[in-house]
Amino acid sequence: MNAFLKRLRKGFESLAQRFRAFRERRGKRGLVNEILTIQLVSAALAGSLAVAGVYWGGQWVLKDNYGRWALQWTKELNELASPLYLTNDDDAFVRLDSYVERYPEIQSVFYYSKDGQARFAFGLEADTEVPLSGRQIAAASNVIGTETPYLMNGGVLNPRRFEILAPVWIESLPEEALFAAEPLAAAAVPRVELLGFIGIELDFAVFHDRLLGNMRAAVIVLLLLLATLGFYGRYVLQKALRSISDLEQPIRDLALGDLNVRFKPARHKEMSDIVEALETTVAALGERDSRLRELANHDSLTGVYNRRRFLEVLKREAIKVMRNDHSSALLFIDLDQFKYINDACGHPAGDRLICKVADELRRSIGYSDVVARFGGDEFVVLARHTDQEGAEELAEGILNTMRRMAHVEDGRVFYVHCSIGVTVISGDNLHHDDLIHQADLACREAKLAGRNRMSVFVASEQTDQHRLADVGWMNSLRTAIDEDRFELRFQPINRIDNGETTHHEVLIRLRSETGEIIAPDAFLPSAARFGLMSEIDLWVIRHAALAYEKYSAVDSKLKLSINLSAHAFENDDLTAYVEKTFAEYAVPPERIIFEITESLAIRRPLHVDQQIARLRELGCQFALDDFGTGYSSFSYLQQLKFDYIKIDGTFVRELPKQPVDQKMIRLIAEVGREAGMQTVAEYVQDSNTLALLAELGVDMAQGYFVGRPTELPTVRTTPILLGPRRAKKRVR
Repeated sequence: MNAFLKRLRKGFESLAQRFRAFRERRGKRGLVNEILTIQLVSAALAGSLAVAGVYWGGQWVLKDNYGRWALQWTKELNELASPLYLTNDDDAFVRLDSYVERYPEIQSVFYYSKDGQARFAFGLEADTEVPLSGRQIAAASNVIGTETPYLMNGGVLNPRRFEILAPVWIESLPEEALFAAEPLAAAAVPRVELLGFIGIELDFAVFHDRLLGNMRAAVIVLLLLLATLGFYGRYVLQKALRSISDLEQPIRDLALGDLNVRFKPARHKEMSDIVEALETTVAALGERDSRLRELANHDSLTGVYNRRRFLEVLKREAIKVMRNDHSSALLFIDLDQFKYINDACGHPAGDRLICKVADELRRSIGYSDVVARFGGDEFVVLARHTDQEGAEELAEGILNTMRRMAHVEDGRVFYVHCSIGVTVISGDNLHHDDLIHQADLACREAKLAGRNRMSVFVASEQTDQHRLADVGWMNSLRTAIDEDRFELRFQPINRIDNGETTHHEVLIRLRSETGEIIAPDAFLPSAARFGLMSEIDLWVIRHAALAYEKYSAVDSKLKLSINLSAHAFENDDLTAYVEKTFAEYAVPPERIIFEITESLAIRRPLHVDQQIARLRELGCQFALDDFGTGYSSFSYLQQLKFDYIKIDGTFVRELPKQPVDQKMIRLIAEVGREAGMQTVAEYVQDSNTLALLAELGVDMAQGYFVGRPTELPTVRTTPILLGPRRAKKRVR
């Protein structure tokens, strides 16, 4: 039995090795096949163990039965053979022969004498007579009177054949025990007389072959059951694991980056949980990819396209322009003086303003146009299917939108202006780097021209001409300063309530070599670029003092307002120069108003603040010019202590048509009044605007309707507005 189990185990080990080798050759195995293999191997092992157990149990049962049969046959043959040892009884021979023939399992029966010599033989193999050895005689004699009075060999190597050797004896009581007066039978020891030995050879081949046949049939049935179980198990497992197989292709597609995969619903709870987890994972991956694409293509602060994405769009648009023979435009937008809001309120406030500007730009452009944030305070717009005229209209619309936009931060109101450079994308102008460079150059031109405006890029030859023109302006301005060729003009500023002139703003003009009068917008940007503004400011101060000395004799109430650029305060001797000049021409400082821009007033460096304070000590007054053009805040007005607020003309030009500008001017007038400052509205062009300014509470007006610039300070009274005047009297 042990040898059989060892052979069986070795067989399974060999099968496992072959299976592993086959698996290595074939690569990864299928889950269904592996489960089936494990199931079949387990079933085969269990079946083999069951067969081995049946075989071993059958052998044990047979051997036990063989032993009982042998005992019975031995007793009967012993009883039948005893008379033969005493007498040659023919009937005993007949009975023995008949008994042996009745049991085909008994192959032969030998009767031996006490010395081991064969005396009688019966059966098929009775011709072979082998005397007993002394060891056999001794062993057989020792079993007399035991529970199993016989010796049986066989059943291990050959479970079909057995050899039985048993003593033949008779037992008798002694004569004294038989005739004793007292009953001693129970205590008497019987006398045993050995007559000989009986040897029986048994062959159970019929039973053994029947057992093996039944076991073979059982093995065949087991194999059929295993095969049936394999096919049925494969079908059941494939059906049960179909949900896993259905996941293979979607997961493969998911691994390749396809997030549009769809998973079939599963019937089992475990697989349903897995499918739900995969769907959740796909949804999370989709959201992550969407966020990554958003971050890769959009500015994280404003949500518009970033620089990288915009360049891709610009490249594609250049290709479309070339193929379809149409034109588009690129706008480069730079916010003017954006750093001041960061200095005043911090970078978070600047970020909020940038977001607001981005929203306004999105609303200002067309449906197919694209806006992107190109830098910190720089934006670009791609205007598709438009020409230069359309691009200029779009740029003007953006400028007007920015001019009207107000941003409130911590109680402070800031206004956003910008400079815009425009370049046209046409068949002769397609490279994206060149387009960006051209729009940037045009934007710089707009800044140099005074900001808050638009400039269109022209051909490179014209650009070179502009550069040469700049050099020419530098030479002309240098000559004008040295030869004293600048001239002053005086524009009246009148009160709205009574129409009287309160003071005049001093304006500068340049007379060319041909005698033509050139406006400041034409030459001051070049003067700023070439560092000549400080000298021009000092020239204006000196000649304004000279004009006061000359014209104050005619008008004793003459009061002048002089513009000072930021470059004037770069001269540390500005205050000393003003004091010396005023003393030289006998100019009372209280009759002079210095106008400084809002941007300079907001960011005022320490040396500027010190010079303004010293000029105030002299008695000079100050006006905040171009209020609303920069990032102003009403809270600054009280801190800066200005005497006048000059409302920028962008709020006044179309005042009757713009309710928002009206509300803004009313607010400025109210805040100025509370702060003890007088308000002046610039660019007043008609009576309707003047009347509306009166209703909004503005104190003074300046513009062509009030009076044009003249060579001499001229008092020009404006018509008194009866409606506002009567309303004012009623209020009193």
